[in-house]
Amino acid sequence: MQPRRECPSEEKRVTTKNTSSTRRWRVGSPIRHLAGRTSSEPATGGAGTVMTVGGVDLHVRADGPDDGPALLMLHGFGASTAWFDQIVARLPEFRIIRIDLLGHGGSARPTSGYDPDSQGRLYARLLSELDLSEVAIVGHSMGSLFGVATAEHSTRITHLVLMGEGPDTSTGTLPPGEWAIHTPWIGPILQQHGPAFVTNRVVRRAFSPGFDMATAFRNPSQGLDDARSLNHPAFTQSMKLRKVWTKQLGLDVRLENLALPALVIFGREDRFYNVDAALARYRAVRTITTTVLEHVGHSPMIEAPDRVVDLIREFLSPADLRKNDKQP
Repeated sequence: MQPRRECPSEEKRVTTKNTSSTRRWRVGSPIRHLAGRTSSEPATGGAGTVMTVGGVDLHVRADGPDDGPALLMLHGFGASTAWFDQIVARLPEFRIIRIDLLGHGGSARPTSGYDPDSQGRLYARLLSELDLSEVAIVGHSMGSLFGVATAEHSTRITHLVLMGEGPDTSTGTLPPGEWAIHTPWIGPILQQHGPAFVTNRVVRRAFSPGFDMATAFRNPSQGLDDARSLNHPAFTQSMKLRKVWTKQLGLDVRLENLALPALVIFGREDRFYNVDAALARYRAVRTITTTVLEHVGHSPMIEAPDRVVDLIREFLSPADLRKNDKQP
């Protein structure tokens, strides 16, 4: 394992050598235009198309040229596709597919199926329906779990970019006094019907202290709207089932088993994870590149979109793939 490398300026990048066998990044077959219908659920992150995949309605948004390199973006718990708006605007050459996760926004709200394994199979099937041959996944927070699960059920995935997600819940932190909103039955009531300041407090922790929330979204109430769009089963089951799934195998072990190039991005001021503990686990896997952004919290794609876009482009660049192919 390579020693820690310090980079100039406020950004520190810690890299472990990626020695996996990789395919060159190339454009697969063009994505057909999305066919579907308008969502009957509130698509809090922006209007898209509803596609029925395996009997489940998914709210899908597509941006960029049909023949661009394909990215699948999966948002986190209590969020929406809008949380990727800033980096989507900075990646015009990519064909970007964004979805509302189950129980969120304009997607279906079933009573079950919220475990990572089931969602991974669902999103893998979506990629098949879209006829995407090679896809890089960009996940944020809990969306990172679903990204890894998707890769476990699809041979179409070439790269994984994970932001703000630890290997398992043992590296997570829950601030004192916020247990109530994460408690089954009590939490959903507070989340959907309680005072806005209670939910906003949790949303605010998705960013570093002092971050100007006015710059986060076009819609000032986006975070609150997204959090309140969650249905009860999604709220109660997602947190419980993620713990079970990562206890079986942590993300670090799953990534090692997949042997796909993976980039893990953390903000140094993440308030949901013990960053050092999480990174120590990831650094032990040779296929994972880790990066820490200073003065950034749990949501790097909103707090530091320019840096995140640069990291994604560098990670997916053909030059980097050729360099990695030469490594022993």
